[in-house]
Amino acid sequence: MNIIIDSREQSPWAWEPHLVKTRVCGLDAGDYALEVDSTPITGRQTLAVAFAIERKSLDDFIGTISSGWDRFREELYRMREFPARIVIVEGNFEECCFSEAGPPTHNHTRIQPGFIAKRTAELALMGVVVVFAGNACFAAAMAYRIFRERLEFGK
Repeated sequence: MNIIIDSREQSPWAWEPHLVKTRVCGLDAGDYALEVDSTPITGRQTLAVAFAIERKSLDDFIGTISSGWDRFREELYRMREFPARIVIVEGNFEECCFSEAGPPTHNHTRIQPGFIAKRTAELALMGVVVVFAGNACFAAAMAYRIFRERLEFGK
C-alpha cells in the first residue's frame, strides 16, 4: 500500500514499513491519501485526490467545529466528490464531557459537550463520518483499515 502524507502534517502517522510505503507531498484535500487516488496538478507541487482521510487531534477537532466551522465546511466541500468523507479524531468523545472528576481533558473548556454532540450529528447528516479513535496509534490503524477496504472493494 502506498500512502501520500500531506506536506503540512507536523507529526505524521507511521505504519509498519512492510505494510505501507509513504511519501510526503501537498494534497488538495485531506491529510492522507492513497497514491492510486492521487494525480499531479499541472504547475503545482500539489496532488489532486479522489479520496482522502482528514486527521484531527481532539483539540483541533473541537476548535474546527466551533471557531473554525466556516473554514472546515470549505474543506469538506473540496471533499464533496469523495466516495466517503472521513474525519479520524485522536481522542474519545467522553473526553469532551464534564464528569464528577472535573472538566474535560481538552483545551476548549468553554465548549459544552452538547455543542460537540450537535456538530458531530450535523456532520453525520452531511455524510461525514467522524471516528473517535482514542489516540494516534489507533487512528493510524483505523486509517490503514479504511485504505485497505478502499483498495479491495472501493474502486
